Amino acid sequence: MFSRAELAQYVQHHFEPVWQNVRDVPIVHVDFGKGNVITRTLHGNIATYVCSAEGEVLDVLPGIYVSDAYVTQLEQLRLLARYVDQDGRDHRHAKLIAYHRDQAVTLGRGEPANVLQRTDVSKAAIERNIKVALRPGTPSSTQRPNLPADLTAIEDVAQWKELAEDTRVNERVRRRLIHELLSKEHNATPASITKRLYREVLHADLDDPFLGLGTVLFGTYPFKDG
Repeated sequence: MFSRAELAQYVQHHFEPVWQNVRDVPIVHVDFGKGNVITRTLHGNIATYVCSAEGEVLDVLPGIYVSDAYVTQLEQLRLLARYVDQDGRDHRHAKLIAYHRDQAVTLGRGEPANVLQRTDVSKAAIERNIKVALRPGTPSSTQRPNLPADLTAIEDVAQWKELAEDTRVNERVRRRLIHELLSKEHNATPASITKRLYREVLHADLDDPFLGLGTVLFGTYPFKDG
């Protein structure tokens, strides 16, 4: 996803991007004997935090998205940053908590998430004066992305469909859990919520050396106690 030039340019233009590894990448070695060894990295997890200039987490996008849907959600979080500060930074925390509570309740009812939209836009308006309002979402805003026309290989189509399903789950399930988490946090920072977010939302316990695979790896292994 991040290797797409247009996506990288969008992020570079609109954000101050920072990449941080939260744990070492798991590496698996399989020895088939006679010098035949396969070494692979295990599929990891990722979360995109959008923060204020002071480092407070405004919202989080969990996992991997179809690139178009990812940009759409980043645009929403750009508007969120404007929305929570448009009445002054002293009101940011209260507006942020209310936003996350509303989103959690809406998604919990199985309804489309509320969306942020620009309002009061005129030809004379300049960017810093544009107001942003939170409005009910529509079913079309949470449908699966359309299949790209340039996908021809069966493998590419299969991978895209998996990615599209991940995108849908991210928006309908994981985002609700994130909204519930952030609605109860005061001045959350990436450091203060990362372990909980990975454990409770992405199901990857960063404190577990086997990332939850211990039972699978050792549960039925006859020599595990040796």
